[in-house]
Amino acid sequence: MRLTKLGFVLGFAVAWILSWGISQMRLPAWRVVDLTHELHPEIPIWPGNPLFEIRNLARHAQGYYANAFSCAEHTGTHVDAPIHFVEGRRSMHEVPASQLVGEACVIDVRDKVARNPDYLVSARDIRDFENRYGQIPQGAFVIARTGWEERWNDPKRYVNMDEQGVMHFPGFGADAAKLLLERNIAGVGIDTLSIDHGPSKDFIAHKILLGANKVAIENLANLRELPPRGATIIVGALKIRDGSGAPARVLALVRR
Repeated sequence: MRLTKLGFVLGFAVAWILSWGISQMRLPAWRVVDLTHELHPEIPIWPGNPLFEIRNLARHAQGYYANAFSCAEHTGTHVDAPIHFVEGRRSMHEVPASQLVGEACVIDVRDKVARNPDYLVSARDIRDFENRYGQIPQGAFVIARTGWEERWNDPKRYVNMDEQGVMHFPGFGADAAKLLLERNIAGVGIDTLSIDHGPSKDFIAHKILLGANKVAIENLANLRELPPRGATIIVGALKIRDGSGAPARVLALVRR
């Protein structure tokens, strides 16, 4: 009798624990944030690049709907492959899939950009971020939130070219790029046309980071939806053979 009673109690306890465990499951545990701008002919582009073009191939009256499109590799929200600036480094099809997923570390420099549109994210910005949120982990994407994406729907303001033909927008400084190599990141991201600031002539941030086979994501959107740490970035870049880069659908998984 005692054994029977003990078995009943144990059975009840196990059932309660299983029931409690199931009740604690929250699926999905993440919300998905789209960090991608739409592609269409009116978007901002790098000066000299062809416009995004889309051409209809078939309508539903023909049995199905289909289009053809054309654009430069570096159009809209896109990835720069290492070979983009450094000969002999990885082209787009050679970038490992594992390098296209990582934690997002979002450094907010909007206040500094408001005072200086040519602001360079510095090593000090990175150390200040780490002092507050912890060291940037290996394999992370370090993203500069500059606030520039608010200009996206006004291409002239987004490119921000002066009368001398010089563009003005923020980017990463050389000291920041070098420090990020020490952290062995997967890549960087930014909500502007380039990871180098607009007036750059030597594209040093590209050369430092891409030269180490890191990747860069440019023209990101909706960075306001990301926390400083903890989101997971998934970079759905086109796998173009020998490509210097590729348009991408960039998603973030943010814990609820």
